Amino acid sequence: MKRQIYAGIGLLHAGSAVAEYIWPSKIDYLEDVVMLQTGYIHMGFSDDTQNAAEWVRTGFHDMATHDAATKTGGLDASILFEWDRPENPGRAFNNTLGFMKNFYSVRSSASDLVALGVVAAIQMCDGPWIPFRTGRIDAAEAGPSGVPEPTQDIETHTEKFAKAGFNTSDMITMVACGHSLGGIHNNDFPEITGDTTPDVTHMFELDDSNAVFDNAIVTEYLDGSTDNPLVSGSNDTTNSDKRVFAADGNATMKALADPAAFQAKCADILERMINTVPSTVTLSEPMQAIDVKPYITTLALNSDGAIQFSGRIRLRITERPDNANTTLHLTYADRSGANASTIIKTTRATLIGGTSSGLYNEALAWYEFATALDAAAGISKFHVHITTPSSGEAAVADNGGGGFPIDDAVLYQEAQSCVKAAGAGASTSTSTTQEDVTLAAAVRADRADEPLTLEMAYVVPRPGAVLHGFDVRQSAFERSASANAVAEKAGYVMYAAKTQVELSNARTTFDIILGSGETESRVEFKDTRTLTDVCASL
Repeated sequence: MKRQIYAGIGLLHAGSAVAEYIWPSKIDYLEDVVMLQTGYIHMGFSDDTQNAAEWVRTGFHDMATHDAATKTGGLDASILFEWDRPENPGRAFNNTLGFMKNFYSVRSSASDLVALGVVAAIQMCDGPWIPFRTGRIDAAEAGPSGVPEPTQDIETHTEKFAKAGFNTSDMITMVACGHSLGGIHNNDFPEITGDTTPDVTHMFELDDSNAVFDNAIVTEYLDGSTDNPLVSGSNDTTNSDKRVFAADGNATMKALADPAAFQAKCADILERMINTVPSTVTLSEPMQAIDVKPYITTLALNSDGAIQFSGRIRLRITERPDNANTTLHLTYADRSGANASTIIKTTRATLIGGTSSGLYNEALAWYEFATALDAAAGISKFHVHITTPSSGEAAVADNGGGGFPIDDAVLYQEAQSCVKAAGAGASTSTSTTQEDVTLAAAVRADRADEPLTLEMAYVVPRPGAVLHGFDVRQSAFERSASANAVAEKAGYVMYAAKTQVELSNARTTFDIILGSGETESRVEFKDTRTLTDVCASL
């Protein structure tokens, strides 16, 4: 994915074809899931692509009941509630959604993750790059039935694809592309495979290169060598691929016999598949790696009464051949906006080369920084300066012109926060599904009389469904009854909030909100899973 490189003093941004990225953004977490696949910092979304065929199948079954006339249904994660229907046999859907649970949050919908699963599965199996757009909204309940089934005749298949907005050639292409990977398991489909061996799983491959996204599914069909059980199975009733592939006299299949045409047409049809969404959804522009992206790991009072400011800067180096010599530093302005030339040095990370890689062959380098700021002066924004001495290149990332904003009115004190099993320390042992959470925050004294609110996305289990729901609720922080000497020295007041969350490996996130309206200050998208079971003293 070639993009223009912006050199010289000026703005670095994520490509001219995409709306300008401004940090922080609601897409930051999902961009991490896409772009941090391996390396120094990585999310590991592609770690499970040995189940690539299941990911593609999940995307298709979720989308297939779209009604193009009413513009309802489509890829909306309704499959979460539809897995027990006869049209959705097998474990692919629960397997897929169970893995997606690791990345599911209030900022990454299940439907966006299912769509991303299709993109990642195809790319990681040597297939084409499919643009990924965000913004899908999850259904709250099952949608109508209507996924094509192997036992149905070609007229029924054609009608169902047409209802979803796809013509006969589209249908053939989508089935051929979707069946380039994986196979059919006997324990899920004994009526297709003819294998009823109890307690033993066998996979019947759809083509001879079932782990590589190529057109063998097509060429083997055309030359008569296929062992695809949906073409040459002994039970002709379930030979649905045979009927679909021949639906236009093999014209589409012959066109797909050209490897380049197969890759191009598959990229197009699979992109259309994952972008088939209800009319109430507006998808974003295709995601691209952000050129300069900050990660603030700590903005909190330390034991000396200073503001500890630390984190990382991620630099896109995909098109920077001399990136090993590139250095970064920050300049920041204090709370009043003055002293904007104060420098904070960074150090290039060294573990695993200090780099990460993502989908679309993106390469990213990491630079770390840590400093203590005078709490009386504070901080309001920073800029990132990028220098490559060997080429003489010097650039400034200024986040759309205003710098990267930092609000020190409310500080999340993670070290003074903790989570432990509900009832821990009690004299009797009782089973519990809850955890007690204590969250601490420091509010600047000049704003200490404004309301401080906890907004938490509580995990709500859904019986029978692999993925939970979220219930976003607000509660109040309480001002500490006694003054804290360290906070008082820094000009801050301590607050705490106590609540309970579901005991699970689900992602429980929260925001801290100070005040309201134009003067509102927020600490956003923090995760209770980073907390220890000890609330340290300040």
